[in-house]
Amino acid sequence: MASGTFTRLTSTLQRSSHSLSVVGGKAYLFGGEIDPRRPVDNDVYALDLAGGGIEAIKGAAGAPEARVGHVAGVIGGVVYVFGGRGGPAMTPLEENGAVHAFDPSTRAWSTLSPSSASFPSARSYHCATTSSSRLIVHGGCPSSGPRLADVWAFEPATRAWTRLADAPGIGRGGAALAFSGDTLYRFGGFNGTTEVGGQIDALRLGDAQAGWTSAVFGATEGLGRGEHGQGELAGSDAGPGPRSVTALHAVGDRIALLFGEGKPSPTGGHDAAGNFWDDVWVYAPSDGAWARVAAPGEWPAPRGWFASDAVADGVVFHGGLDARNERLGDAWVLRLQ
Repeated sequence: MASGTFTRLTSTLQRSSHSLSVVGGKAYLFGGEIDPRRPVDNDVYALDLAGGGIEAIKGAAGAPEARVGHVAGVIGGVVYVFGGRGGPAMTPLEENGAVHAFDPSTRAWSTLSPSSASFPSARSYHCATTSSSRLIVHGGCPSSGPRLADVWAFEPATRAWTRLADAPGIGRGGAALAFSGDTLYRFGGFNGTTEVGGQIDALRLGDAQAGWTSAVFGATEGLGRGEHGQGELAGSDAGPGPRSVTALHAVGDRIALLFGEGKPSPTGGHDAAGNFWDDVWVYAPSDGAWARVAAPGEWPAPRGWFASDAVADGVVFHGGLDARNERLGDAWVLRLQ
């Protein structure tokens, strides 16, 4: 058993399928929805991590099109956004590999068109993480066809995309990535039928010859849409159950995993509620062991489709979708001990 503490921040900004990126003492929120499949706006919202409260940064110069299901990551104090869906048809936005950069110091956006001939296809509900110099993107839902298993890295300094080794298994959306040391870690996702999990996959980026490896610890598939009812999800002491639209972040020498959807909605989308986990876990790459996190005091409600990012000793997260199919507006900091 591991331990931690939750601190609730002042926030009433409801949304899901958005992004949260920590720069300095603020978390910058972008995109998302309140009503299903209707992007809210393309404003940026700065959440104060010290005392709570949100400042709307409206009409930021050069802001990209409103979207949901995109990814964001911070490199050198700049927020980089890629992909997502929007427009009248709510399909993945075709931007030919462009990455949008928001600089909190100037409160302005710029668009980085790729210098490389190859780049990832348009997609939504993919996942991402960052190294010191690259935004790393995996999977998601394309404009047509099956979910994706590819992995790409974008380097803002050169504006070049590089394709890495595809992740193992069937393609998926709503997976989660974390980067620690020289290694990329992946967990979960939705493969079109069920939530997946029961293993954590790893790729050493410092070794050009290395491939993905997988540490299996439990059932690798969860419940499908037609299985069982709207009850509580059954947990295990071996590690987190299968899930998607979750959070996975490197915190010190551990990997933290929070909440997520454990059973898809009856429609298979985010216009109806599924079943959500309320658990928190940490994974130690040094020995391959999972530990459940216990925290005294108020515990956040189960959720998926929320936004999150790491801080020095924990994870900041905001909003999401709950079992009542309502968009949440609360914000929390989990600090691990």
